[in-house]
Amino acid sequence: IMTSSLKTSQLHAVSRMLNLNEDVITSSTTQASTGIGGNDLPPAGTPQNQWKILVYDAPCRSVISPLLSVSQLRRRGVTLHLLIQSDREPIPDVPAVYFVEPTRANLTQIASDVAKGLYASYHLNFVTRLDRSLMEEFARLVVQSGSISRIASLHDQYLDYVCLEKRLFTLNKRDSYVLYNGSGVTESVIEDAMNDIAYGLF
Repeated sequence: IMTSSLKTSQLHAVSRMLNLNEDVITSSTTQASTGIGGNDLPPAGTPQNQWKILVYDAPCRSVISPLLSVSQLRRRGVTLHLLIQSDREPIPDVPAVYFVEPTRANLTQIASDVAKGLYASYHLNFVTRLDRSLMEEFARLVVQSGSISRIASLHDQYLDYVCLEKRLFTLNKRDSYVLYNGSGVTESVIEDAMNDIAYGLF
């Protein structure tokens, strides 16, 4: 029996995300499972484990890297994993799973990808809460391009932490001590930093 841990819980959430936010069904039990190793998952390329492309940013790559190797990603149907700001060729017959921070730059890039029809469908996953104003701005972009029907799903995952061991994690906030104690730091900057930490601990 596998004991529960923070890393196991995060791996379960990431595995579900890579399964297009459907429960992972193992071939051995036909029950919802974490599919930790991936050996008992349905074969990649089947309706229960579709081929897909993973598009992420650098912070979300840091979340996935300690959890899944390249071979484990492939067992979960991931044929390519690409950075969102990289030059990417169109693959219009394959769905894409996006896993990114909810920033204006990322949302603008996603809207551009959707408008160009780079992929068959778009499953959008944000590592933390998507601000309502940014969501409305993004919605306007995809409505204006007439491409909103290509977006299959949108989820806030609340996975904004990096699991280094079973019970060891970091929020991966660089220069946080300097941010709180530097000269000239405003209250609004400190409040934004505290909100980021709170979302990471949510």
